[in-house]
Order: sequence, then structure tokens, then C-alpha cells
Amino acid sequence: MPFNAPSDAIARVLRKIGVDPAERITEFCQDPEYTACRAEEVPAYFELYRGGEVDGAERAVLCCFLLEGLNDFCGQREPHDLQPHIFNALFAAGDVHAEELAYWMNTSDPDPDNWWPITAHLLKHHEARHHKGGA
Repeated sequence: MPFNAPSDAIARVLRKIGVDPAERITEFCQDPEYTACRAEEVPAYFELYRGGEVDGAERAVLCCFLLEGLNDFCGQREPHDLQPHIFNALFAAGDVHAEELAYWMNTSDPDPDNWWPITAHLLKHHEARHHKGGA
């Protein structure tokens, strides 16, 4: 997984949205950047991503949180209303989130049923941006 920022960045993000990190992160968490988030908090993550004072590590955490949350919605076959706006923001960041986006857009398995639920949505959005010249 591409996330490589210090784990305290996860705690800082949680505090900024009003969550006690101790409620979500334990010493046994293997991938807290994906397990400490909640899909219902996607709007709070996006608000912080767009307008909050966050450093690069916190922005990386928010990218993980946003994609994990949106993946949950896609898995329920109900993409979140903010999904296109979030995708635009993440892709517009250029190389900043390239590795994380590549992780979620991985199609190395030839069977699309084995892809993340969000993968097809990301690929479609990326292709549409590319055709519009938005890369």
C-alpha cells in the first residue's frame, strides 16, 4: 500500500474532525489509514481536505480515508453524491496522490469482479478527465 506518512498523521486527522484517535487506533492496527475511517464521515474528510489546514501527511491520510469510504459506498452500489467532486480534487492534485489512486485503480486481475468496488468508477472518471484534457 502506498501510504507512507507517519502514523501520528492519522491521529491528527481524526482529532481535526472531532474523533478521539484512541477509539479507532490500537497497537494492533495493521493498516489504520484504512481501518480508522468510517464511510459516513466522507463529507467531513472532504471538507477538511478542501478547506482545512492540513500538512502533506494529513492530506495523504485524507486521500486514503476518502477512497476507502467511497469504496464502501460503491460496494453497496450507491456511490456517494460527493464522489465526482472528490475524484476531481484527488486527480487535480497531480502526482501527490498518484500512488494511492493507482492502488485503487489496479486492474492486474483480469476478472473485474475481483477489483475494488470503486475501481471501475475511478477508471471511468480518470478517462473522462483525460479526454477533457484534465489529466
